Amino acid sequence: MRLLILASSSKRRVDILRMLGFKFLVIPSGIDESLQGSSPILVARRLAFKKSFAVWKDYKYATVIGADTLVVADGKVLGKPKDTQQALQMLRILSGRWHSVITAVCIISTGKRIVFHDIARVKFRHIEDREIEKYLLTYEPWDKAGAYAVQGFGATFVEKIVGDFYTVMGLPAGKTYKVLRDVLD
Repeated sequence: MRLLILASSSKRRVDILRMLGFKFLVIPSGIDESLQGSSPILVARRLAFKKSFAVWKDYKYATVIGADTLVVADGKVLGKPKDTQQALQMLRILSGRWHSVITAVCIISTGKRIVFHDIARVKFRHIEDREIEKYLLTYEPWDKAGAYAVQGFGATFVEKIVGDFYTVMGLPAGKTYKVLRDVLD
């Protein structure tokens, strides 16, 4: 079996891969994650590829998996908040509304490059400003697309999810498992 490397320091992705039974090393890509492009799906897929390739070029004997998650509301991409004000604005935008979460995955191995994505729809209940302000005092909104963690206290904002919960968390479990098993076996 080939060495598997996760090109991410995301604790959520680490937890999901472990849950799926994979043994792997964690080597963050360190790429610039600036959003460029008009299609959120293409942006997510491009960033997932860039993350995987940045690590794979130094570990060509391994299989490298990279992923990127974007939150999209009314066609606008809500990336990781840069500061408290931006996080506040993002959570206000999501309050009481549906949004999409796109997670793209890229797996690179010798002679193989597989890129796929999954989309889940999430409905937030109405969140009062005082709740948002309290949430911003926690560690959760930082380094998360859309300024929330569905696997943490951010789950209290969620009214409904249509699709794979793990896509919202940062790595579509079922699709990732199937593709990795095919590549690694």
